[in-house]
Amino acid sequence: MKGQTTLRKAELITTEARLKEVSDLILNTSAVAADTEFFWERTFYPILGMVQLAIDDGSCWLIDTVAIPDISALKPVLESESVTKVLHDAPQDLGILARAAGAKPRTIFDTRVAAGFAGFESTCSLQSLLRDTLNIEISKDETRSNWIRRPLSESQLRYAAGDVLYLLELRKHLINACANDTTRGWLEEESAQLNEPSIYQERDPKKMFLRVKGVSCLNSRQLAILREVAEWREMEARQRDWPRGHVLRDPVLIALAQLGSTDPEVVITISDFPQRMPNDIIADLLTAIQRGSELPDAECPQPTGNSFARRQHLKSRTKRLLDHIRSKCVSQGIDPALAASRAEAESFIQRADAESNSSHKLAKGWRKVIIEGFNPA
Repeated sequence: MKGQTTLRKAELITTEARLKEVSDLILNTSAVAADTEFFWERTFYPILGMVQLAIDDGSCWLIDTVAIPDISALKPVLESESVTKVLHDAPQDLGILARAAGAKPRTIFDTRVAAGFAGFESTCSLQSLLRDTLNIEISKDETRSNWIRRPLSESQLRYAAGDVLYLLELRKHLINACANDTTRGWLEEESAQLNEPSIYQERDPKKMFLRVKGVSCLNSRQLAILREVAEWREMEARQRDWPRGHVLRDPVLIALAQLGSTDPEVVITISDFPQRMPNDIIADLLTAIQRGSELPDAECPQPTGNSFARRQHLKSRTKRLLDHIRSKCVSQGIDPALAASRAEAESFIQRADAESNSSHKLAKGWRKVIIEGFNPA
């Protein structure tokens, strides 16, 4: 690494008593940089291996969460409104920390988001952002390390520290790099959105069917079955701490919805259906299919697909909206990707057709200013 900041050697924390001391110390500061390292290959929930923290005086702590699985001592820090938590691409790390510490994080500053308001891409990695802003190089050699295997190597410890040592300096640089007070105000507004507890909570199981690949090809009744089956899979995966695909893969869910059968002899013939699934588990799955099959027509989800002509018209209007957003954002010196994704722009157009977009993300706050003057017709 290169840089002019004076840094202390990172301290490895392996006891709850020392973690509590560090937490109390951080509560007397104005900001703390944070990051996590985790292992996530064969489980539903990530296995936390380390939490990294750093403050303005150069102090850095590496919390060994294998040695200290209970990190609830960090809850007061995460929930403090007077201590700003600075992270890069905050939601995933904070989701993991919130669950591990039993906390509802508040007062967050995300350097990835801030980069988009400061003239940089909002999708850039921490490594490239530090290089472009502070001329600092950090190593990414241990990106795919096993963070739950012990002992940790010196290389892993250096890597872990590098992810937080410069975040507070980076925060100051990005705030100063914003084009004007208006842009800085928009950054504060966007940062405040990270106080929303739902960001760090688990997704609603009843909405998981919308994330299944192939959902757009189903009719209303099939969607009703898919919704029940996807909810069943979600709860099964959480209970067993398995990846969703280890319970049932997406193509199997789609096939179950299309088939609509509650005959176990038929269901087990579906391609890629787990041949060793216990009978009692199959029975629960069939019950979910039955619920979807018996749901009143009026309560079934509506298909997401449209005619080709309608899709082309929607695509054209969405492109016009995205072009409008790009033009407005460029004039303000911010990354258009911050304002809306293609999917968000499309859903805004669809809601405009239904005259129900007042609660849409693009109809509120600084984004409303950005889309001002656009005619969705």
